[in-house]
Amino acid sequence: MRNKKTTTILSLFLGGVGIQKFYLGQNGKGILSILFCWTFIPFFIGLYDCIRFSQMSNEYFQVKYNNQNLKCSTCNTELSKDNVSFWSLGIENGACKTCFQKIRNHSKETGKYSFEDDEVQKILSGEIKNRPLPKTNKNTFYVPEEETIEDFELPQDFDSIKINSLAQIIYIDSKGQKSERRITIHSVSQTANDDYVIKGYCHEKSAQRTFRLTRIQQLTDMETGEIFENPSQYITERFEDSPIGMITKTFQELESEILILTFVARADGYLRAKEREIIMKFIIDKSNADLNQELLENEIRRTYCESQDFRDSLKKISNETVEYRTKILDLSTDIVNTDKNPDPMELGALELIKRDLKLKKASA
Repeated sequence: MRNKKTTTILSLFLGGVGIQKFYLGQNGKGILSILFCWTFIPFFIGLYDCIRFSQMSNEYFQVKYNNQNLKCSTCNTELSKDNVSFWSLGIENGACKTCFQKIRNHSKETGKYSFEDDEVQKILSGEIKNRPLPKTNKNTFYVPEEETIEDFELPQDFDSIKINSLAQIIYIDSKGQKSERRITIHSVSQTANDDYVIKGYCHEKSAQRTFRLTRIQQLTDMETGEIFENPSQYITERFEDSPIGMITKTFQELESEILILTFVARADGYLRAKEREIIMKFIIDKSNADLNQELLENEIRRTYCESQDFRDSLKKISNETVEYRTKILDLSTDIVNTDKNPDPMELGALELIKRDLKLKKASA
């Protein structure tokens, strides 16, 4: 029976000669690793495998490499190599790709990434949809029985503003029908005609809907009670000058740097307070805005970086100056050194940063 932890360690320390490939029964790849070990390519493949195996769920490993018969912890579907999710829903909570994607989509919409077992079941069954509505005495919400559902043409390179807020709107559709409904706003995007479109979840219809900003007659922030006769003012105030707006803008400007640092911090499976402090200090130092530190820390907690995003971010930063690349390596090293006994996965991530940023070592 092959062991995931053993595979991870073999990848890190003996990946240069492909021992992990022989351990997994991939003898052809192992022989190729020995033949080409002088090129150091197998060494970097070993580092990549080390990070990959450390991040994958135990259930994914058991199904793919031990051919075990396991079932999804939520829907009880039998897991196979084709449908098992690389990620789990918690310790010993392996899932199929369908269930994991549903939970992931819910997390992106709500900003919540930790759930009790009963919450997971409710989300998958549809009992929990988006954000909970605050209590209200008003009972005048209505939507035409035959509402007009509209699609809008968006540019291929459109940049949407991610939002997670509750609003009550009075809306006039393309046929002149009036409705008053409660929505969870997910994002605001600019159309090809320079108009703006709100994408969100309509609580009256229990479905996703799209709304043209210019057709919203009135918008009420359901969390503050503030009424906006001009909905554009709501968007502007919330995302240009508000604390969350400034943080969103900063995250967009420093996306690659933040993803790299987050990947290193989470390489061992955790994002500790000292690691968050290093990332926070870097963001605050680089930003010209007065950022709300509590909101900033919450955004850092919600940030995850997958292997492909990590490699893409390194590629972008590799074009920066040597001084800036060294700064990123220094910060990554500081994150790893917060632990007296650095995790092998974090050390492997550091080696990849040195290679891709063309640096031999951090500054003295």
